[in-house]
Amino acid sequence: AINAARNFIAAKNLEIKQFGQAAAKPAAEEFTQLTERVNAASAKLGQFKKDTETRKKTALMQEAGQKVSAAEAAVKQMAEAVEAFTKEGGEAEISDEEGEKLVARLKETQTLLSDATSFLVARQKEVAGNAERTETLRGLQNRIKEAKSEMAKHQKVASGHEQRYTAKKLLAEASETLAGMDEEVKKATDACAPLLEEGGEKFLVATSVRTLAAALRDHMKDKALTHEGLFNDVAGSSEGISQDKFVAWLEKLPEALGREEIGFNPERRTAMFKHLDSDGNDSISLSEFKAVFLQRFTCVKEITVTEGLEVAKSKTTFKINTGTTLETIHGPQTDESNGMVRIECTVVSSGKTGFVTMQGNQGTKFIELISPFTIFSEEVDKVIEDALKSLTKVAGFFTTKGKELLNAGKEGPLAEARTELGKLRPKVSAAQEKLRKLKLNMANGKKDYAKKELAEKNAHIEARERKEAEAITGPATAKVEAMEAAGKGLEEASKPLVSLSGAELEAFATPVAILEEAEKLLEAATKSIEEAKTSVAEQLEKLPKADPKTPLKGAMMEAKRDLQKMLGKSVAVKKQCATAMASVRAKCQSIVDARCADISGLLRKEMQQKSLSLENLFMQIVSPGDERISEAAFGKYIEGLQGEAYKAEQITLLCRHIENGGIGRRRFEAFLQQYFVVVKRIAITDEFDINQAKTLRKAESDEVLELLDGPLKDEKVGVTRIKAKSLSDGVEGWISLKGNQGTPFLQEVEKPHYSCQAEIALERDFKIDSADGLVRTLKADEVLELIEGPRKLTYEPCLRVRGKATSDGAMGWFTARDKRGIVFAEADGKYYACTSSVAMTDNRDIKDCKVIRKLAVGELFILEEGPVEDTDAQISRVKGKTVKDDQEGWITIKGNAGTTYAEPSSKHYCVLQDTPLTKKFPSSSSGEEVRVLTKGEAMQVLEGPKEEAFQPETRVKGRALSDSAVGWITMTSSNVKPWTPYYKCKVAAPLHDQLAAEGATVVRQVEVAETLELVEGPAPDGEELRMKARAEKDGAIGWVTIKDSKGKRFFES
Repeated sequence: AINAARNFIAAKNLEIKQFGQAAAKPAAEEFTQLTERVNAASAKLGQFKKDTETRKKTALMQEAGQKVSAAEAAVKQMAEAVEAFTKEGGEAEISDEEGEKLVARLKETQTLLSDATSFLVARQKEVAGNAERTETLRGLQNRIKEAKSEMAKHQKVASGHEQRYTAKKLLAEASETLAGMDEEVKKATDACAPLLEEGGEKFLVATSVRTLAAALRDHMKDKALTHEGLFNDVAGSSEGISQDKFVAWLEKLPEALGREEIGFNPERRTAMFKHLDSDGNDSISLSEFKAVFLQRFTCVKEITVTEGLEVAKSKTTFKINTGTTLETIHGPQTDESNGMVRIECTVVSSGKTGFVTMQGNQGTKFIELISPFTIFSEEVDKVIEDALKSLTKVAGFFTTKGKELLNAGKEGPLAEARTELGKLRPKVSAAQEKLRKLKLNMANGKKDYAKKELAEKNAHIEARERKEAEAITGPATAKVEAMEAAGKGLEEASKPLVSLSGAELEAFATPVAILEEAEKLLEAATKSIEEAKTSVAEQLEKLPKADPKTPLKGAMMEAKRDLQKMLGKSVAVKKQCATAMASVRAKCQSIVDARCADISGLLRKEMQQKSLSLENLFMQIVSPGDERISEAAFGKYIEGLQGEAYKAEQITLLCRHIENGGIGRRRFEAFLQQYFVVVKRIAITDEFDINQAKTLRKAESDEVLELLDGPLKDEKVGVTRIKAKSLSDGVEGWISLKGNQGTPFLQEVEKPHYSCQAEIALERDFKIDSADGLVRTLKADEVLELIEGPRKLTYEPCLRVRGKATSDGAMGWFTARDKRGIVFAEADGKYYACTSSVAMTDNRDIKDCKVIRKLAVGELFILEEGPVEDTDAQISRVKGKTVKDDQEGWITIKGNAGTTYAEPSSKHYCVLQDTPLTKKFPSSSSGEEVRVLTKGEAMQVLEGPKEEAFQPETRVKGRALSDSAVGWITMTSSNVKPWTPYYKCKVAAPLHDQLAAEGATVVRQVEVAETLELVEGPAPDGEELRMKARAEKDGAIGWVTIKDSKGKRFFES
């Protein structure tokens, strides 16, 4: 600034010389006075710099003393740290915590000594010529020298302990690295399983689907069919195609289309259905059916896209580059003008559509099909390569650590660690070799798959030969004879079981074999009956048409009588089969009734002896990876309990009775568990003997208890007691069922379940800490099985602030911190308020800037940069943006005389996440929302913050029956009600054979007042709520509608 002033005065002195002497003299004299003032300021500045330099050197010497003192203190602390090891002897074992502290202390002390030494060296030039500072520096150097000498002694003592700790830590790190390596190898092995272990079966099924799609495209083109039209031809009046319909349609399709290549075997037809049924609901929807025709391609060579098939007559619309992904539901077409194969596709990334050349007339490929196997191969290759890279890093770790330990000597902890690392190194090599073999096996597997895929493409030849070999025809008489034989066979197969009763029946070892054989024979007989009736009907149609002029007579009439007698035989055989099957089922039920009590008691005893929970017992029995206990797993476990008394088929029969198709958690729990509700307050004690027992706590009315042991009678006091667990807090103890005067304390009940009356949040934890704690939202009528609770949840008060939005002036109350502790807004130090009028300039440099405008007292601006100290001007400045008009510039917040022009505002909050602004103080005020405050908004505080208190909530932990989701809900009298698995029919409804009502077969009609027991669900079917249930009257199982799409209820629990 001084130089600029001098240059300015000099320039102006030159300018005034062009004016007359009389005019220039006053200006020259004034410039002379200004020059004197500038020179005086320059002298003051020089003296200030000299004084500043002296103070700086003094401060540095003081800092040097502080660093030396800090180093000495660290050495002293090091002495104290190693003193304990000196007393105990150098070989004493130390803990990991002690070792870590020792190593950290050693490093810290060495760092302080090094820093102090370097700092003193840097001061040597500065003290030159100053005797006092030179002497001070010499004293500091002597002190640091002595500290280093002491440190050397301490380091010698600590060295052994440091090595042992370092060696131990190194080996632990190596073990952790090897564990990660094993996980990588397992991941790669699992990724290869679909090809190496399963033979690529699912990819072969996908190939068959593509073959089917090609045939259907040609058929649709010939018949001018749309996808919807073809779908409707298959589905009929149903909304979806069932497995039976699809398989039957596919079986007839080769002959109908004259395409032998789609003559797939029964197993493949079933597999294709499951492949297309992507959502697993046992039905192919229209969208799933359309997916049959969807193909994806990738561009392998840049090519243009035209608006039509013929290149010569079409306009080029755009180009696609290598790697572009295309998709289409169309088939290839040939451009007759040039022989090129082309296809109409859509670019996935842009949605643009046009014709693309698949292969040029010279054989050049432009696009290639993306198959599931291609995607799988690319993904697996990446997993293997990633695993190999990971193992390379592991090998590098061992190499690096080995090199670091080369100078560790022949003895000592580090030498031992080096030896151990050497022993572990072969594991890395073995893992690398395993991955290399896996990579080789994948390469060979891909080749084998290619051969299988080629064989699949030629499968229609085999299908044609099979079709010719499997052709079946026969006369009606043969069909009826087969029908009668089937009925007699069912009766004969049932005799070993249905002829028994009493003890002999209960001891019968093979009821399942008889039942399954009878069911198979019944199915075969039923089929044979239908075939016989069909055959008879067909034969009757072949008879000449009778009329008054030409009536049937002779052999034709006799044939008609015989065929009609055959129809009567079909009715008799059907009744004969039904009677035999009913007898078999009745005998099986008698066996089940006898085994239910035995096995349930046996399992409860097992739980008590091993202190198992029901969940743990279920998990012990169920096979790993299964959600239901299979018949095999159930039988194996019961055999282990019964020993020689075990009868495998009786247990299998019981397993199917509990729940057919595998025992789920709910039916397993219902089979074993007993629950009681407290009807009168009673003590829970720690012992069975009342006289010696201590009270754990009082069981409150309506509290639910789970039976663990008993009932047992305490003969001393004449009361019956049980051991039970409280669902509210898990307390286990003994409790009396009744008093010795007959006063009831407990009443047996079903396990508590709740039915949702409205949508309820299912949350992971008892405490509601954050929004991401949501498991899912339970829908109305969903059922929740009680696991734990009810328990009370209390909340901390939330903080509410009344404020005004700086953006639009909106005013109201907002939540700064809610009852869960989540912060939505906090005080913001970026808002500054002007305490004095101050200028806003366009530049940070106060000497080189222009004023944008003046800021008034109380005006707000937002800090964008700074504060920055201007040492020359001795002021503090910030860059900010005014709230009033969004002007940006630099503002002085503190002047060189200490004047404060602006300071942070304590009356502003910054919104951290979206939160509502409401008119009233209560956060729950409905319909009082002003608007939603968005993240980053600023709020000026008008009132508060104030605390808002909340009432405790009742929480229960439960498991949703629909999908086994587990979590906590807040229970009120309006959102849940008690539920049982027994539903009463309110309006007559059909019992279907599948979840989807559309296209389902009616098992029978459920009448009003009938009771059904839930087996599965409730589950949605579109807008309807349905459940799989077992009828109490006859055991019939099927799906019924609980509530239809209009809210009409057919069943009530």
